[in-house]
Amino acid sequence: MLERWSRGLKGLGNWTAGVMDAFYGALGTPGKYLQDFLNGSWLGHPLHPVLTDVVVGGFTMLIILDLVSLIFGANFRDPSLIILGLTTLAGIATILSGLTDFKDTATGDERNVTTLHGYTNVASILIYAIAFFVRLGGSETTGQILAIIGYLVISVGAFIGGHVVFKYGYMVNHNAFSRGRRAKEFTPIMPAVELAENTPTKAALGPTALVLVRRGDVVYALKETCSHAGGPLSEGQLQGGAIVCPWHASHFRLSDGAVVHGPAHTRQVAYRARIQAGQVEVEGPVG
Repeated sequence: MLERWSRGLKGLGNWTAGVMDAFYGALGTPGKYLQDFLNGSWLGHPLHPVLTDVVVGGFTMLIILDLVSLIFGANFRDPSLIILGLTTLAGIATILSGLTDFKDTATGDERNVTTLHGYTNVASILIYAIAFFVRLGGSETTGQILAIIGYLVISVGAFIGGHVVFKYGYMVNHNAFSRGRRAKEFTPIMPAVELAENTPTKAALGPTALVLVRRGDVVYALKETCSHAGGPLSEGQLQGGAIVCPWHASHFRLSDGAVVHGPAHTRQVAYRARIQAGQVEVEGPVG
């Protein structure tokens, strides 16, 4: 049902993603570090859901104070105003983190439903911002009514957000349930002569796809499926000691799969690799 309702937002979603791409592109290298921060690459999981908890928790506390005030006649005007103001600011930060994640969202229904989620929450934060200034001007009852409306809208947005995560695996580690086959000892997977120097090469350890990179006698091996959105790392490019996903430009360190730059926030599964008797052999995964 949400998919059907959101398909009319396709143009808006594509435009929004394009604007965010242009914004970060114009910032250059500082923009890459800002994106890493807002994606949560430094945190080990997305920053956006951390901020959404702050927002939903803050607005829930506001509703509780308003209800106690209405039922028992208590005066919570000042604390309510502080909570409303600070939580609205947190909501703006949440929107920024969400937009940063959104620019690397898959197209189709996933992007459409995510667009519906995002703009529903933008609407709720606008309502809360209006409620703040209305309350600041002394219209307490009107501000409380607006806060209730905002809470209903943000609850709908949260529901849609849950749908995006649990149906589409949005910003979820794509290797979480498939770490790959384990090789308890070094296992040959291809002849060394077939592994070109400094060229990402796809190989297989049983059913598990790996990407190999050879530099002299040193071989690096990572799981080939990008943890961010499932991109094929064997089609990526090398940049220093990292491999760059061709889909959304996540950078992973070759030596251990650690995230160098997002939007990925979960390290790649890494294997030990070596050249032995003319064969490329792998063992692991590591960790």
